[in-house]
Amino acid sequence: MPITKSVSGFHLLLLCLMLIVSGCYTRESSGDETDTTLTVEKNEEKPTATAPAESAKVDVNLYLEISNGMKGFMPPAEAGRQPTGFQTRLNKMISEVQDGIYVDAKSYYLAKQDNQGRPVLDSVSYNTLKSTVVSGIKANVLGTPLPAMLQAALGKSVAQDAVSIIISDFIHGPDPRDQGQFISLDSDIRSSLKLAEHKGLVMAVLADASAFYGSYYPAVKKPAASRKLDGEEIPYYIWVIGRQQDVQVVTSKVLRNLPAQQAYFGFGYTTLPYSAVLKSKQFRPSGVVYCTSRTAEACTSVNMQPQKDEPVAFTIGMDLSTLPASMQEVKYLERHLKLAATGCRASLGDITAASEDTKAMPDLASFTHFVQVNVPQLTASKGTIALQLPQVVPAWIGNWSTENDNDPAADPKKTYQFNKIIDGVQALYRDQRKHVFSLTMDFNKAD
Repeated sequence: MPITKSVSGFHLLLLCLMLIVSGCYTRESSGDETDTTLTVEKNEEKPTATAPAESAKVDVNLYLEISNGMKGFMPPAEAGRQPTGFQTRLNKMISEVQDGIYVDAKSYYLAKQDNQGRPVLDSVSYNTLKSTVVSGIKANVLGTPLPAMLQAALGKSVAQDAVSIIISDFIHGPDPRDQGQFISLDSDIRSSLKLAEHKGLVMAVLADASAFYGSYYPAVKKPAASRKLDGEEIPYYIWVIGRQQDVQVVTSKVLRNLPAQQAYFGFGYTTLPYSAVLKSKQFRPSGVVYCTSRTAEACTSVNMQPQKDEPVAFTIGMDLSTLPASMQEVKYLERHLKLAATGCRASLGDITAASEDTKAMPDLASFTHFVQVNVPQLTASKGTIALQLPQVVPAWIGNWSTENDNDPAADPKKTYQFNKIIDGVQALYRDQRKHVFSLTMDFNKAD
């Protein structure tokens, strides 16, 4: 009997200790990764959206010109008046910069000039910037000559390792005592932006037009030094300057809904995924053509032998997802994509974007675009076929330029010598990259 009682007491004591230890573990291990039950519950509570990688975040310096010439884009809010297109776009943009997940550090500046004509970049809070956009510019503010403003903004951003977003009408107003700046505008622009060339930075130039209310100050002062406008559309521009990967984050994730008018300078891609597509029913090749390697994941070399009555035609799949959105448009590629061949006669066929069908096929899902290549004849036993996208200045640049901006109602959506401004930008990159990308397919004459 004494032994039995001792065993029973021992069991009871052991049970109590287990309960106590279990209770302590549950309370003290609420954040312990070894507690699998709690870990599962935490995982279930996580949002389904995946947060961007740390490298996808950028630091941004945003500069808004607030000269008298910009007032018409930002009329004071009042009942019954709709915001201008400028106010709508800027309000969304600065909200994304301030509150979005893709911008880390952000700084806001109002750009103007002092009494000596020197550029001033006033550091302001987000609320002050927002108030300026939605309520208008109240003070009498002289505009800074364009090259000086660009140089000051870029210099500050480079010092802070930030992407520049510059918003202005880009109407050049030189010092009245130095009208020669009109003649040297292109070289002055290049000089003001030389840091971009020296630091390997790229530029995105975006253009839109907005209703304008109030005094408009043209660059050409005759016959009128200023004009009263009541809703006529005036161009404004958003320039983004920084490292290529950072500029792409801003244009694709921060600005969003970009205007149709886009131009990119300095962009280049040394590696893009591509492969000959030879085994898919969707893009069935014709003629004698097969991959040189039987084991390679990507087929970048083919064997082929066109016959007189059976030329070779095959498709190359490309992943262009990292390019600016406008360069991914099929119409853009149809206009600008080139084929350069050695050792054969070849031409481009259809260019198509990925469809829901191709995205569902494992062997095609990684490609955003498909290009057909036609090869009717070989002129050597081996050679290359290269798909090249050259650097081009979009046609809209010339269409939005004028030598006389005095009457915007008669000649809308034009900016004085905007083509010369872009000439200055383009000069920064003339010796750097001939092509946005060049993808080379090797070939051998099949036995």
